[in-house]
Amino acid sequence: MFTFIDSIEDMAYLNEELLQKPYIGVDTEFRRTTKDNMRLGLLQVNEGEEIYLIDAILINNPKEHCSFLFSDSVIKIFHSCKEDLEAVFSWTDKKIVNIFDTQIANAFLNGDYSVGYQGLVEQKLGIVLNKDETRSNWIRRPLSNSQLKYAALDVEYLIHLYEQQKEELIESSKLNWHNQDIERLINITFNPLPVFSELERSISKVEEEDILKELNIIVKEISERQKINTTLFFSKKAQKHFLRLVLIKGLNAACNEITEWRAELIREEMLNLLR
Repeated sequence: MFTFIDSIEDMAYLNEELLQKPYIGVDTEFRRTTKDNMRLGLLQVNEGEEIYLIDAILINNPKEHCSFLFSDSVIKIFHSCKEDLEAVFSWTDKKIVNIFDTQIANAFLNGDYSVGYQGLVEQKLGIVLNKDETRSNWIRRPLSNSQLKYAALDVEYLIHLYEQQKEELIESSKLNWHNQDIERLINITFNPLPVFSELERSISKVEEEDILKELNIIVKEISERQKINTTLFFSKKAQKHFLRLVLIKGLNAACNEITEWRAELIREEMLNLLR
């Protein structure tokens, strides 16, 4: 079951209710035609007792009535939140804060880094979700009953996943790591990093490849020891980028450009590698 929100008056009332919640599950449906052309069609919110589907086409200017998205006291639970950040920004011109991402959390708990929401729900809760409306047109109105049911399911289990994952992250002392990655993701979503080709090579290609092979072994060993996904920790692209930063700017400067938890795990190993 869900409640459809299609007026600014209902949006204002719902906003006040959601501001009182400690956490909510959130998802978006949008249409993207180019990298910089995105339009939010629907915002789904699960507040634990009820699911709300907010029509961002009919409410094309929410004004201050979506402040729950930018509240430091309300945790917004997403799965793979990067495009959701951009979709909400296209609607509000503001950046969401206080986010928990179930995909990232899964990778910190030694799970698949790129698992989809449906896949994670099936793995963790044993529930198989319908994927029929994945490629729907979320801008055209009216939305079908099938679309609305699909959209509601996309937030139905986020709180269950969050409660389970948060406990595991706390027990393994990784909740702060997750939060660091979320802050970094928000920053690079709106302020992209330089592409790898912009970093000049300061050693020969052969020398670089030899060091990268050793670095990749170190990354895998640390990942196994810490029980985190290797790609989350340091993908091969990230390893190349980091090595070139180290060689050009020095280890301390390079470590300042990654998250604190990554720097703590890799710093000593990188010193030994380059001696």
